[in-house]
Amino acid sequence: MSSKIIWTTDIVNETIDKLKQGIDVDLGCFYERNPQLRAPNILFQLTNEEVDEFVKCSNDIEYFVETYCNFMTDKGRTTVDLRDYQRDILNTLGEEIWVEDLKEFAPKVNGYILMSSRQSGKCLINSEIVIRNNITKDIIKLNINDLYYILNKKNNKSFKLKFISFIKKILYKFYNLLS
Repeated sequence: MSSKIIWTTDIVNETIDKLKQGIDVDLGCFYERNPQLRAPNILFQLTNEEVDEFVKCSNDIEYFVETYCNFMTDKGRTTVDLRDYQRDILNTLGEEIWVEDLKEFAPKVNGYILMSSRQSGKCLINSEIVIRNNITKDIIKLNINDLYYILNKKNNKSFKLKFISFIKKILYKFYNLLS
């Protein structure tokens, strides 16, 4: 039955509403009958507005992610504002060039492997903090990496750990200059 239906957003939404009411409906537009997943290879008619939105999303990866991608946050599943480094990554991955041999567009960067776990120090360069000296009342602005280095410098650590911290600081500053 579903192979003859030309699905639209309105028909899909009506199907979901009927399903919530307990009405028996054709679930052919859903992958494995799961209303949260759209099935492949179905006939689907887009409205002019949907076509325009599709084109806008295909031309602007940042817009697509900030508008349609949901992430699990402390507030539940929601869209998020991208950080600068996330924009850089998306734009690098989304950039395409014309490949004459293939006669089509292909990713400009091939073999890109991104290993970016949580809490790996991505904010050390970008996150600026403001500190007030309680004695002199001076205000100091520095990034988290510099604060980390200052605090480690004052601690009695081995030469090896101090040296590694110093090298990290230089590399972060160098990276920041290149960004």
